[in-house]
Amino acid sequence: MKMEDELVVHEDDIIASKPLGLLESSQRQEAFAMGLDLDDPEQAEAYMQAQQAALFIKDTIRNINPARVAIAGLIMLLLVGLIASGWYWVLPRDDVEVETIYMQRGGHLVMSELYNDGSRAITDVTVQVEFQDEFGNLIQEMRIDVDEVEAHSSLAGDDLEMIVLGYTVWDEYILEVSVTWTSFDNRVHTESWSHVVGEWASERFVDDCETTTKLF
Repeated sequence: MKMEDELVVHEDDIIASKPLGLLESSQRQEAFAMGLDLDDPEQAEAYMQAQQAALFIKDTIRNINPARVAIAGLIMLLLVGLIASGWYWVLPRDDVEVETIYMQRGGHLVMSELYNDGSRAITDVTVQVEFQDEFGNLIQEMRIDVDEVEAHSSLAGDDLEMIVLGYTVWDEYILEVSVTWTSFDNRVHTESWSHVVGEWASERFVDDCETTTKLF
């Protein structure tokens, strides 16, 4: 401890140990500002208790080690990281989404990609996208079937890309997106979404499937 700190503590101890009759005028002024009458024994005792509490707080703050605080914070961050990584990598979790891009490029260009962000592989996966007119009549479709998509990976390729020619870009159309897969708990899932396109030259859709997490 530095010499200045020792002197401060020593001075505080001297002030705290003075009899009430020997209190400095500044202390009496402080007590008056607090609304206390030091001639009243109860209020004088309350003032002395407040002084002792202030000294205790000052000593506690002075003894805090910044290095220990930093280490405690680092340990807390590590614990939070372990919990998050356990949820992301260890717990059986099903998390599937399909991203679809629509662009007008000399026709209608559609590209899709499936993401398996879960902690387990999914099997018997089918992704299908239909390009329909505004009345729901099928114009063109693309489809892909795979046996398995590993955890934290995606599925894309030529089978999930199509360009539709011969149809004006001034009309509106419908993209019907559907996905089917079997999750880690052998349940079969099927979800679908409809998106109206054509008003804008470029659009992006991200369709999230219902997530399943098995805790036990």
